[in-house]
Amino acid sequence: MTINVGDKVLLFPDGRGGYTAYEISAPAVGEKCILLPDGKGGYIAVGTGVPSVGDKVPVVPDGRGGYVTWKVTWKAGPVVFQIISWGNDSRGQVRYTPGGYYYTAISGGAWHSLALKTDGSIVSWGWDSYGQVTDTPEGNDFAAIASGYWHSLALKTDGSIISWGRDNYNQVSNTPAGNDFTAVATGAWYHSLALKR
Repeated sequence: MTINVGDKVLLFPDGRGGYTAYEISAPAVGEKCILLPDGKGGYIAVGTGVPSVGDKVPVVPDGRGGYVTWKVTWKAGPVVFQIISWGNDSRGQVRYTPGGYYYTAISGGAWHSLALKTDGSIVSWGWDSYGQVTDTPEGNDFAAIASGYWHSLALKTDGSIISWGRDNYNQVSNTPAGNDFTAVATGAWYHSLALKR
């Protein structure tokens, strides 16, 4: 695959702190594809067909802890997702659920929740006793979220981790530095986890 001057390209993390450019080509009629957030409120459609020998392909999470490669084929229009919540509403966990569309991930803590939007920003709501809501980081460079009992984590697109909320067991202040993380998770109470390359 050759990328010429002026061609439209997609950028994917290269796993070394940089990015690799991939050419966008027209999809074949009826071609199966997978949708991935493009970071701008839309989605990139990535074909599931077998790439040609020598093609460069992006590596994306397969949802089971591994990775799968797909040949980049075309860009799709936005796909919309809405958040639905129910149950105990004693701290606004249900009534303050954000409306609208364009969400890619959700996570529920004890009495607060998080949502990751397709533009890479984070929305939070519910009980704010330890800054779980008001200290939510701003920006649109987030790739994953996790909410614990009274604290939360976010994985940035550069591989670094941000945490906020209650810090009674150093679950915020001991957040590891670096930009070689690929996933984050929180325990039910006061601890957190991350996968590191």
